Amino acid sequence: MSLKNQTVVVIGGSSGLGLATAKAAADEGAHVVITGRSRERLQSARAEIGHEVRAESIDANDEAATRRLFEDLRSVNHVFVSAATVTFAAGLTSETSALHPAMDTRFWGSLYAAKYASPKMPPDGSITFTSGISAWRPRPGASVGSASCGAIEAFARSLALELAPIRVNTIQPGLIDTPLIDSLMGGERAAGIKEMMAKRLPVKRVGRPDDIAEAVLFLMKNGFTTGITLTVDGGHTLMS
Repeated sequence: MSLKNQTVVVIGGSSGLGLATAKAAADEGAHVVITGRSRERLQSARAEIGHEVRAESIDANDEAATRRLFEDLRSVNHVFVSAATVTFAAGLTSETSALHPAMDTRFWGSLYAAKYASPKMPPDGSITFTSGISAWRPRPGASVGSASCGAIEAFARSLALELAPIRVNTIQPGLIDTPLIDSLMGGERAAGIKEMMAKRLPVKRVGRPDDIAEAVLFLMKNGFTTGITLTVDGGHTLMS
């Protein structure tokens, strides 16, 4: 399957995994729509992609805005939802309000995208969500984040049956070198973690956004793949 002249919507396409995927789809001739909360970052993303791209400033957790986005599109072939809120809240000891974003953006944002995109999709369309290896390798203090990853994987498997023949899959990245990592951890701490992980991972490097973009495009184009979680983690889940 070719993406040429197909409409690809990337929710959270202004940076990181979403931006890399949007650029890869545009390079293949797709009509790309990206969303993000920051107009400034969206404009920078458009310039980096280097093709004609539609950019819409919306919050993935805003149901009404997501509905308007898809109502305004004549048709949609593929959707990739990369938007997620990552926190380092200390589990159940945190204020409950601080825990909501980890679930709200990843799960409810994905649900809104699927709900309003699927009526605009042809039978060979696809939806790809994003989880994370914390669904299977939890760490103390990140129980809600792990739950959001597990929830989105279960949601995708169910939707693969509910929306069939539209295909629904999940991409499960490992540690990927994105601006988000640096902003969450601080540049020096992030550099140390990436160096340590590069030594430990079987592939001897951390991931790049392009690694995920290639995998997402595979899920968009392979018409015989649905209901799976595709792990792209450099062997992280194999580590003891």
